[in-house]
Amino acid sequence: MEIYQKTFKKLYSEITLFSVIFLFFLQLLSDFIESIYALNLIEVEINENVLAVLFLLTPILLLFFKKGISRFFFIIIGEIIIVCRVVYPFLTVQPKMIMTGLGVGCFMIFFPIYLNKKSKSNIDKNSFILGFSFGIALLLSLLLRTLGSSVDISTSGWFMWIGWVLAVLVGLMLPFSPTLEYESEKDKIATDVYERPASKWKVLGLSFGLMSVLTLIYFLFCSPTVIARLVEGNYSLILIILVLVNIAFLIFFASNPLLLMKLNNWVIILLNFVFITALVLLYLFNTVIFAFVESYPYFQTSIGSWNDLLLMIMIFLSPVLIIDIMYFTRELFSGKPSIRKLGGAFFISSGFFLIIILSAVFTIVWDYIPLIGTIFRDMIWGVILIVGIFVIAPIFIIKKAPRVFSSLSINIIKQKAKLTLIILALGLTSIIGVIILEYPGVHTTSNNNITLISYNIQQGADEFANKNFEGQFQVLNSLDADVIGLQESDTCRVSSGNTDFVRFASNRLRLYSYYGPKTITGTFGIALLSKFPIQNPQTFYMESEGEQAATIWAQIRVGSTTFNIFVTHLGNYEDPAEDSSQIVQQENILSVISGLTNVILMGDFNFEPGTEQYNITVAQLYDCWESASPSDREIGNVPDGWVPRVPDGRIDHFFVSADLNSTISYITYTGGSAADHPCIYMNLEGPF
Repeated sequence: MEIYQKTFKKLYSEITLFSVIFLFFLQLLSDFIESIYALNLIEVEINENVLAVLFLLTPILLLFFKKGISRFFFIIIGEIIIVCRVVYPFLTVQPKMIMTGLGVGCFMIFFPIYLNKKSKSNIDKNSFILGFSFGIALLLSLLLRTLGSSVDISTSGWFMWIGWVLAVLVGLMLPFSPTLEYESEKDKIATDVYERPASKWKVLGLSFGLMSVLTLIYFLFCSPTVIARLVEGNYSLILIILVLVNIAFLIFFASNPLLLMKLNNWVIILLNFVFITALVLLYLFNTVIFAFVESYPYFQTSIGSWNDLLLMIMIFLSPVLIIDIMYFTRELFSGKPSIRKLGGAFFISSGFFLIIILSAVFTIVWDYIPLIGTIFRDMIWGVILIVGIFVIAPIFIIKKAPRVFSSLSINIIKQKAKLTLIILALGLTSIIGVIILEYPGVHTTSNNNITLISYNIQQGADEFANKNFEGQFQVLNSLDADVIGLQESDTCRVSSGNTDFVRFASNRLRLYSYYGPKTITGTFGIALLSKFPIQNPQTFYMESEGEQAATIWAQIRVGSTTFNIFVTHLGNYEDPAEDSSQIVQQENILSVISGLTNVILMGDFNFEPGTEQYNITVAQLYDCWESASPSDREIGNVPDGWVPRVPDGRIDHFFVSADLNSTISYITYTGGSAADHPCIYMNLEGPF
């Protein structure tokens, strides 16, 4: 026992501890929100599972600790976070929601306790540790998600051992944390140079600032594929630049831990203002305000060089968020707020955090939110603007105190070589990973036939709302199609854990890919994957009274034939026969297709054979199921409940133009229960 204690006292590193704790918080939070959303998605309405968001409000419990918090309680709360992180990947969606919610709730208590009880004799060092640790956690998140093609590899499959190792490491370190030790007389003398306890309003403002910074990191920077999808940018380039910027910043930070503390407040305000302005404009310029669209179909346009400029400004200034963490925590340390004051402030700011998350989700599912839903349509930029205001505003209340330079700060500088090595290892591994994974493979294809899949993946979940990227990937992998059209593939959002099924599948299958509507438009996700290079990809939107619908259009060349590929998902209406919106949407698509040759239209149309929408479609195109001979049609393994619907009640279709009607050699509905829809597999015989 004595050897164990000596070993871990020697190995103990507060930077290591908090880097992993912050990483675990980001992982728990992502899967927590994803689980809540999935359990509401499966019923296509808000249900009792949404009450799990109350886990975010656990800081209210600190109001009952008038006499303070014991060291034992602090350690137990930290260990619960670690246990929740280890256990939740093994659970199905509802128990996972509870376990991740418990872990997030414990973090919301753990963090203010640390801010309240950490020794005040070295405020600069303490705030440096928190800021630097969050920077390391961010690099860790980028690495784990890069290697998993947006899915954190430490939370699934064989690589879960990474999470276990980190959990054991910090679980054994936590009891040796010097946090919560009583201040010595030397500490008390050192803190006399700082101001007296801060007012509750100042503590509240700083808590709002911290929570707003965490919001932006969670929304955007722990998974850069989110940035790429919302601006339709080059993911590899975005990731590489983001990683290099953070590497440079953290190495500079490690070399000059006190220099950043000496920055003038107005410099910090200016950096934040430019960063937030670029971010909000990036969102605004990439958002389609459908209320202003005069005619349909409406083709999505690019904002060109402005998009690139705003993107680069935002990425290059993103480390200011780490500076903000350092500044806000430094001011909270120096203000010496009571645990009840911190508990109240974090309770209110956690409520703000909750509202912001719900608001971001409402901008996606606004049509399903009664009474207030339309307020959120096309308003994600407004949500980001509100968060940005609360990042900047608290900086105005920070007043720098006289400095206390100590040997502990010098010790940080002495660790520069070790920290630099860790930073470079994390960052460069991410860069190498993205270069390898994002490069499409060379496939053996034939000019004599082309195979296609259309698949509604229900945002990466199976029919029971469990995340099922692996199962859906296996369906695609086993069928080995040349061209794949995906619907409901809009997983690259806060609501789905910021994971990207399109990237996950295309990287592993080594395919070219195009993701259609930008994720900030609130539409169904549409994607095209192909063994052949994708040419001239573009997105257009159809007129919609309710949830917005879109179609992607691209060309692929097989032999001497150029195919016009269309993938779509029409609005989901309870009674399409009585709702003109879906008919108009299909008319918009057919107006674009008119006059084109070698057309393949696929997707989830939400209409059955015999409906008006179907009839206007087959007046111009051919239903591949009906065109195929009976011997070439097959109903395979389909999800529960679909057997009575297939083929007569089918809503997932392939349609082709007249010049391809005679080439249909096989078509089947299959896919099992990997999603809540069957996939359609079709073969066209050439030569082409």
